[in-house]
Amino acid sequence: MGNGYTNHMIYKSYTDSIGKAIKEVMEKKGVSLYRISKDLGIAYESLYRSLKEDANPEWKRIKQILDYLGYEIVLRPKRKKTQETPSPLKSRRQ
Repeated sequence: MGNGYTNHMIYKSYTDSIGKAIKEVMEKKGVSLYRISKDLGIAYESLYRSLKEDANPEWKRIKQILDYLGYEIVLRPKRKKTQETPSPLKSRRQ
């Protein structure tokens, strides 16, 4: 994983939409939606709708776009929230 941007993208959480994450990668790489649609043979309108924030695109379409951009999705277990360690000052007050 070459540059800091790539590492940043891996650890950044996108709760809004996968389309938002993909658009950010496209912008950083300087690749337009038009270019991707032409190179992959996907209608521009269809690609645009797939990346809208309220879209629910098919996995096949997401995989096509990510392959084109040189990215992949990695699944990992959720991090467990750590319990707050009680402060020594709080213990003394009680």
